[in-house]
Amino acid sequence: MRRLAVLLGIVLVAFASSAVAVAAGTTTLTGTAEWPGQFTDPVTHTVIHGTFAGSLGKGTYEGTLTGGPTYFSPDCAFAVSGCQPVTGAITFSGHRGSFTGVVQPGSFVGIENFHPRVQSRTFSLTLLVTDGTRGYAHADGSLLTLSHNSERRVDITEDFQIVVTITDSGTLTGDLH
Repeated sequence: MRRLAVLLGIVLVAFASSAVAVAAGTTTLTGTAEWPGQFTDPVTHTVIHGTFAGSLGKGTYEGTLTGGPTYFSPDCAFAVSGCQPVTGAITFSGHRGSFTGVVQPGSFVGIENFHPRVQSRTFSLTLLVTDGTRGYAHADGSLLTLSHNSERRVDITEDFQIVVTITDSGTLTGDLH
């Protein structure tokens, strides 16, 4: 009986610690992106991928974010070239399982093309969690907030070679219930 009580205690502690690990908090995203299309296109396409680590676990992410027609609004006054509504999804995968964050209405990307060598896309997204597996199976229906920045730099080397680098970073916050 005593062994059973100890075993149940260990199971409860393990369960509680895993539940806390996917509770509210901040998770950091670091990665890169591809920006297919031309800068004169009326909408943007951004394919993002990289790694995440923090309160929601540790692993990789990938997804496609598509901007709509450009508009100007006080909500995106920081964006020199305007804002676009965003659609798309991002899948997060790690040893705990995986889940998909579907971009919700009201999400947008601020476009900044203020210099030919440096452009940026600043995303403000609300993600609805779907398709959770294993440790994230209970999270379906949760809402997360993602602030994500993608910066494209064009440099010219000493031997006149063009080097394009895109770096991404972001902060994912919310509670998986």
